Amino acid sequence: MNDKRINQYLVLPEAGQRKDTKLAVEYDETQITDYLSQGYVIVNHDDFNKLIGNADGEYLIVDDGSVYPKPAPTDAELLAAAKSAKIAELKAERDSREVEPIEYNGNLYDYDGKARERINAAIIALDVQGTDASIDWTTADNQDVSVTAADLRAIVAAVAVRSNALHVKYRKAKAQVEVAGSAEEVNAVCME
Repeated sequence: MNDKRINQYLVLPEAGQRKDTKLAVEYDETQITDYLSQGYVIVNHDDFNKLIGNADGEYLIVDDGSVYPKPAPTDAELLAAAKSAKIAELKAERDSREVEPIEYNGNLYDYDGKARERINAAIIALDVQGTDASIDWTTADNQDVSVTAADLRAIVAAVAVRSNALHVKYRKAKAQVEVAGSAEEVNAVCME
């Protein structure tokens, strides 16, 4: 135990963060000198607490061991973060709207993953039975209707049209986000 180094830490800084930390009290002065030659710095207890989040705000460390408050994000950083978040939000909205029930012949039909599998299987089964074959189908609004393979293909076609329209809206909104000059402009973008 190195009583001379109580409440001190060996910290290896990297890009403002702690890459590695060691308790200085556990090493003799020769070992500490070796660590210092590898880029470690000595940090006191108060500065170490700042680095691990036990103080108000966030702190960074530089290669000389100085600990300083993390600067507020720049406008460019805020804009980049807003753009990334908005694009993810728009993509999630598009994807969610793609699997909503679809209207066909006055009824709503589910179109989530399970419904797509059922529709595809029903099309195959109806094709085997012939062009006039039909089956009873329960709609998204819980109605029983008779459908043919042509009806189910029309539902898939309606989904494809809707999906294309959603992708066009998404691309347009994404382009607006990419050229926006402020976080406020980014946040105002929506899919029409």
